[in-house]
Amino acid sequence: MHTTQIQTTTASRLISGLQQIPGNWALTPVTDNKRPYREDWQRETALNRQALIKELQSGKALGYGIRTGEVSGGILAIDADGHAAEALLQKLADGDLPDTVIFSSGKAGRRQLLYFVTEEYWQVVKTVKLKTGVKGDDGKEQLLEFRWNGLQSVLPPSVHPQTGSYHWVRSPIDIEVANCPNWVIELMLNQPVAVPKPQFKSVQTTVSDRPNLSIFLGRDDRDLVEHGTGDGGRNDAAKKLSLNLIATARRLNELGIDYDCDPRTIYDQFCANCTPPLGSDVRSEADGWWKNAEAHAKHPSLDDDKLQGCYIAWLNKQKGIHSQKRLTVQNSIVSTDNSLLSVPPLTMKMIEKQTSESIVSVVSGILAQNSDDVEESFKLDLLRTELVISQRVFDRIVARERVKLYEVLPEDEMRLKSLIEWRNTKIDWGAILPAPLARDLIHDADVLNVDPVVIWQPLLSAVASLAGTTINLDMQSHKIPSVLWTVTVLESGGGKTRADSLVVAPLRKMQADAVQRYKDADSEYKRALKEWERSGCEGLEPEPPALRKYLFEVATIQAVLKRSAENAGYGSLWARDEIAGLFNSLGQFSRGEDESLQILLKLWDAAALCVDRTSITDSYFAERTAVSLTGGIQPAVFRKTFKDADDSNGLQARMLFAVPQRRKQRYVEGFCQLSERLPLLYKWMEELPELNIKISPQAKAYYKKLVEIIGDQIEQTTHAAIRNWMSKLPTQVLRIALIIHLLECFYSPNSRDITTLQKDTLERAVKLAQYYRSAFHVLQEKVSNSDEISSILLQIYDRASQTSDGVSVRDIYRPLDSIKSRAKAAGREASAYTHDLFLKMQQMGYGEIVRKGRSVRFVARKLEDLEKPLTTTDNTDNEEKYISNALESDEIHVSDSHCQLLTVSTDNSVMHVDYGENNVIDQTEIPPLDDSIDLPQVEAVDTVLTKPQQVEENAATPEITKGARVRVYCPGSKRHGLEGIVTRFIYEQGLLKAIVLLENVSASLRIWECFVPGNEGMRLELVS
Repeated sequence: MHTTQIQTTTASRLISGLQQIPGNWALTPVTDNKRPYREDWQRETALNRQALIKELQSGKALGYGIRTGEVSGGILAIDADGHAAEALLQKLADGDLPDTVIFSSGKAGRRQLLYFVTEEYWQVVKTVKLKTGVKGDDGKEQLLEFRWNGLQSVLPPSVHPQTGSYHWVRSPIDIEVANCPNWVIELMLNQPVAVPKPQFKSVQTTVSDRPNLSIFLGRDDRDLVEHGTGDGGRNDAAKKLSLNLIATARRLNELGIDYDCDPRTIYDQFCANCTPPLGSDVRSEADGWWKNAEAHAKHPSLDDDKLQGCYIAWLNKQKGIHSQKRLTVQNSIVSTDNSLLSVPPLTMKMIEKQTSESIVSVVSGILAQNSDDVEESFKLDLLRTELVISQRVFDRIVARERVKLYEVLPEDEMRLKSLIEWRNTKIDWGAILPAPLARDLIHDADVLNVDPVVIWQPLLSAVASLAGTTINLDMQSHKIPSVLWTVTVLESGGGKTRADSLVVAPLRKMQADAVQRYKDADSEYKRALKEWERSGCEGLEPEPPALRKYLFEVATIQAVLKRSAENAGYGSLWARDEIAGLFNSLGQFSRGEDESLQILLKLWDAAALCVDRTSITDSYFAERTAVSLTGGIQPAVFRKTFKDADDSNGLQARMLFAVPQRRKQRYVEGFCQLSERLPLLYKWMEELPELNIKISPQAKAYYKKLVEIIGDQIEQTTHAAIRNWMSKLPTQVLRIALIIHLLECFYSPNSRDITTLQKDTLERAVKLAQYYRSAFHVLQEKVSNSDEISSILLQIYDRASQTSDGVSVRDIYRPLDSIKSRAKAAGREASAYTHDLFLKMQQMGYGEIVRKGRSVRFVARKLEDLEKPLTTTDNTDNEEKYISNALESDEIHVSDSHCQLLTVSTDNSVMHVDYGENNVIDQTEIPPLDDSIDLPQVEAVDTVLTKPQQVEENAATPEITKGARVRVYCPGSKRHGLEGIVTRFIYEQGLLKAIVLLENVSASLRIWECFVPGNEGMRLELVS
């Protein structure tokens, strides 16, 4: 293999390996000898992944290492460099070595373990190398190294000069990086870089009740105290150390941090540890430097945050624990009087005895007062100063409480509830389809272990394709063709291929028979053509046969157009297991994808197409086209295929998307009933004569009102793709109704007039349209990059619902850029922010948090468990309060014969199958209309087509109307208790919102938008 090929393969492997490495780890490229080559790599800004990939593709980098320490978010690497180093590690750990991410070069006894060091220790720990005294095979002494700032560890699958490559023992995908054990922190706090033999007894650094002053010194100062310095540097070191000791002690007293051991005692130890001891050769030299220090000392070597970190580390060491708990205060009392904050002064001794709940409570109380920015900042800053808490720690507390209070508002909860309800929408097949078909559909879905809609999607398009343009719905002003495009959005392995095979198999058989007939006819044509030519071309020239196309699978758009022209109005089905392949093929043999896409869009309208080529013999005219589509797509591929999120070309608008409920894998034995029924249905469809089906007067009046309702909904919808989809919905409803009508005529030929579509059939089509409307709305949320908090919460719930074990924090924030951006804006780490959202989801009743060690998972509640609590929340019941029924409803009773008897004529035989049971459709969502009654004006309707309704003119609820005086109820808001006038109503995100003009308030707060009727957190109250 050539060198360039080897480099390409290596680069590809390394780039692929990046997928296993968390994005917040700072990586640096290395050569094949494990060394970084970038100038000043220890201090440069962390490389982004794209820059690193370019280094790998160049061939210069043959691996990458993690930069340990603060730059990678506190990652510490423990490098055991051989069997002796591993033995030393086990001895030091004494069993306290948590399971974590581990990797190895493959050499015997070599491995590295990664641990997470919390931020409070970052400034006080340092790299430590421990010698074992044992030499390895390479002649070098085996070391046990604890790597921190300024170092790197080469990660898998980087090249290793001896073993070939590094490999994961436990990768970041397998396990999270564990918290660093406490004994490691102590070791890195107290050990010098090398381990010399002390010449003098060191000052103790841990005392039972107070920390030693020496722990508050910088690293260089601590080394001076412990080991002194040599001749030639003693005077400068003495001056520096004496100034720092005096300044540090002074500042600790100001902060209220109590400590043990006076500065002079520590200074004397330094003098004694020097070589030779300072003052032993020149009398009173040590005292001379000390006398000058008191007057000149200004600032300690560590700032306040670092001093606080040292104290926290000492406290945790005394408790014998290492955790991420923050130093906190209990029973701190915040009182607000004339916008002033009063917090009792606290000493560090008092703080040591307190718990975190009080600080959190105080911070939450300040935020809940909803003061202006300046006042709120003043109160928080005063609180932090009084508590003497690290700014970083305090900022984290504030950020977390802000998320709890304001990240998920009442309107977000309401919208999330609507989205989850739409996600969980199920089709009542018995209320839509003839009973025999509904039973077969449900039965076969159980056999195939899929949601019934996975079978219904291709079946709907298949039946439409057989009707083609020979069967139309006559609306007088125009005709509705039988063309439907269905797409099933489902993960790979969801069973769609099995369902497609069940539906499409009879069409494949019909296509095979048609091909054989074409071959026979073509042979006869060629024979007749020769005879005609031999006869001197007397008489009419024989016409060439045309191939009847029932099914396209792998085809170009040009081939589909050509076959459609030859089919003279017959319909056909373009079925692709992966619909993305169909769109990827556009433009393959034409002027481009855009042109082919425009041609494809015309096919949905069954438009005539004239195709002109250079040669007139190659040109053709398709007078009538009828190409239905069906296929599947994976959620992750959806946005790659439908690139335009706003759907400006209307491609998504022409699709009926289904988002099935995924079923758990299981083995089911059984026979699919539809495998016998569908050939009979398809044959019956094929033999139907050309028909123009009319719509009954009642159905037409019903449809007229439906169009008005949908029109109102479109006006209130801001999402561009949903607006486009809704604009096609009236036509989609008629097309669906036409197919349901044909199915009813097949199953009940004696009770249905095939020439007339009745209102009850149209009602059933609306029921199905309700599902498609819900599915499309949820789909847009799931595949969008929206940072709407309700969309993010929906994705958490959706991902958690797909597994009984739930999802981890990492499962959520790693693939969702929207969470990362919101977390950054909220001042929270992505992991912590995601955990906050888990808590909120648990609080709202959508699941529960399960903890196992450091692992935190969110487990979604099952659908049946959700139904009861969700119906008692503020959305569904209340929606019916602000949208009153336009017309009174009635029950639709389908005649007994509608779903009882299957009578199919095939050749000269009659097949009778008794399926029993009457079928009574539930109360219809859209009530019947009487043409003689004047219909009241519709102002607003439910966006999801669930119970399409109207409201009284200028009304949002029976209590609140346009022009009504209302009072705001929203505790914690500056507008709470204010009164104003309702000026108008709008729809936003599927919910009705009132716009209120408030009185007696500053201009910036005058406009108040409130979802109605609202809930306990936010609502409007009518002022009598």
